[in-house]
Amino acid sequence: SHLYNLSPDAGGRYVWHISLGTEDYWYIALRLICFGLLTGYADQMSRIMTIIDYVEATPEGQEKDGLIERLIAPFVTDRGIPPNDARRHLPYRKLIKVFDADAEKRPAMMLQYLEDWYEASRREPYHDQHPQPDIRSGISYFGYWSWEAAAVTWLLDIDDSTYREHQFYPKDLVDFARSQAESVSAETTIEKIKIKGGEQSTKTGFWTTPAQPNQRQHFSKGEILPTLSEQDWGEVYWYYDGEE
Repeated sequence: SHLYNLSPDAGGRYVWHISLGTEDYWYIALRLICFGLLTGYADQMSRIMTIIDYVEATPEGQEKDGLIERLIAPFVTDRGIPPNDARRHLPYRKLIKVFDADAEKRPAMMLQYLEDWYEASRREPYHDQHPQPDIRSGISYFGYWSWEAAAVTWLLDIDDSTYREHQFYPKDLVDFARSQAESVSAETTIEKIKIKGGEQSTKTGFWTTPAQPNQRQHFSKGEILPTLSEQDWGEVYWYYDGEE
């Protein structure tokens, strides 16, 4: 924690909350971002990047990762030009080329990425986890899944028909993400409005916030939208959800 880094025990050395040069890259950072994007929490990417950057340690923050920066670019502003390399090279850096490729070439590149994925991941912590002679060993095996391939497919809207049956591709998660996007786009009658808590409502009707999932509150135009400080959520944003 930041308090530990300031303590004498730290010896003046800062430890990243999520160190991109270590196994934290896959265990925490990449999975957090990919699952967030694929399950409808793209609006939380700025909060995740605040933790990863950890500018309290150094003003410029942690050295950036080319794949992560491209995944969050549509949702977090003012990040600058992303680097062309990944902090943990294989297999992830190969996906950077997919972002730069023409749309018609992307399906074949994704298929090749998945074909190479397991062998290219041989130095990663999830590699060769399936032999578990002793369940008490503490190793958790839940299959081999390229979450980053799923996130890139969804983000770039790649036709996955040539690789959706690949053993390492979580097609159901991509299908879910796409169905959510279709559901949102179908609600054409609802004007998309986002307002920070503490500011005035610009429209009378129902409003929702990720800080209070599965709840809708009615506010009149000009009414102050709650900050929900008791939630310990950080900055709260409200989304207009219609008049009924």
